[in-house]
Amino acid sequence: MISKQITRNFLSLFLSNVIGQLFTLWAFIHIASVFGPEGFGKFSFAQVVALYFLYLADFGLQTLGTRTIAQDRGEMARHVWQISVLRIILAVACFLLLLIFVAFLPESDEIKNTIIVFGLSFLPSALLLEWVFQGTEQMEYVALGRVLKGMLFAGLVLFFVNSPEHLGYAAAFYVAGIVGASAILLWVYFRKYGLPPSRVNTSELKSTLRAAAPLAAGSFITQVNYNFGTVALGFFLTDADVGLFSAAYKVVLFLWAFAAVAAANAVFPLMAKSYKQSVTVFSDSLKNLLRIFVFAAIPVGIGGSILASQIMGFLYPPEYQKAVIVFQLSIWTVVLVIYRMVFENALIAENNQRRYFLGYMLAGLVTIVGNILLIPVLGFVAPSIVGILSESTLFVYFVASSKFIRPSFVFKITVRPLAAGLLMGLALWFLPLNLFVLLAIGIVLYFVFLVATRALSLEEVTTYVHSLVH
Repeated sequence: MISKQITRNFLSLFLSNVIGQLFTLWAFIHIASVFGPEGFGKFSFAQVVALYFLYLADFGLQTLGTRTIAQDRGEMARHVWQISVLRIILAVACFLLLLIFVAFLPESDEIKNTIIVFGLSFLPSALLLEWVFQGTEQMEYVALGRVLKGMLFAGLVLFFVNSPEHLGYAAAFYVAGIVGASAILLWVYFRKYGLPPSRVNTSELKSTLRAAAPLAAGSFITQVNYNFGTVALGFFLTDADVGLFSAAYKVVLFLWAFAAVAAANAVFPLMAKSYKQSVTVFSDSLKNLLRIFVFAAIPVGIGGSILASQIMGFLYPPEYQKAVIVFQLSIWTVVLVIYRMVFENALIAENNQRRYFLGYMLAGLVTIVGNILLIPVLGFVAPSIVGILSESTLFVYFVASSKFIRPSFVFKITVRPLAAGLLMGLALWFLPLNLFVLLAIGIVLYFVFLVATRALSLEEVTTYVHSLVH
């Protein structure tokens, strides 16, 4: 079983991501309902374009900072200052690049202005100290920032966005949520640790940039994998097509964020420490974590595929039912992401940035070429298919690159949970019940089938529950 600390880290981030992302998803659903597919398509396109520049500005420094602080807390103040200075410089530079890009973008002034409003989030994002509290395993502060960000965004949108003409307002409220989270975490940091040193070591900044470069490339390509489909749809198809795709994809990203990202953020600091302390402990931890992640991944894919129509019908107006197929396909990218998170974090923890970078380069190539070739033929369904191909490529590459887990072990720990998941899916398919009743029944049945197929023992369940409450 995973350690008590990992369990608590995960629960803290899981719950905060659920709450924060629920507020964010609520805001997106409201925007989609008010704007319609065409207006929501404009909003989503503008957001994704700005996100590319935002992740370029981050330059992998959050991941590097988390790892550095987890392994060297004695010099935390110096690391925080150096990395924050770099992030501020890059934020300003990338905002200027965004302005130049927008000037040549062949889109309407409404979309261009909305992109610029989203770009105003670069500086507050550079000051967002989530990574510091992740590195020190103070996940309650990370949780505070994420919940506040979602609540501010959703509250402002629900009160003030009530017309398709409020596109710029919606983008500004998204930025306001980031400003609020940054302010509260800065206040907490200053209260706990005081002001950081004010001297800037130029040579140290350069070495930090060099160390972050592979992570930056991987992070940027990750955003290509996540969002290039939305951008490509904006160039090839109509705003309404972008809106239909984005409506289903936002729900998938919600699951992605609160499940996969929470898990990765929770385990990464401890993985980095365990690798430095003992390779044997590190290897055993990876196998235990992967097994637990597999338990979580399989019902997400099977249950999501079967309940997709009911989920979309509950969240959106009837015109968005056309996007059910997008949800059914894209949900399997979440399954693949949950699987690969263990391998990806292992590569970062062992400082193997080269393989990390090459894997994402390969996946990014599949994403770009696949969308360009398939969107004109398959329409707004194409990015979902390409997403599965891209994530499968990345997963296979990371498994092949792993020194600690063999492919045969991945297959072995998948067979019985998959059988339990298929039995659960069969039951859900034939039960004509309310969505929430089906979700509850699905969770119970999956657990029962896990025990029945001996994928999970009652003794393990007892031990795991004990680690949660003690």
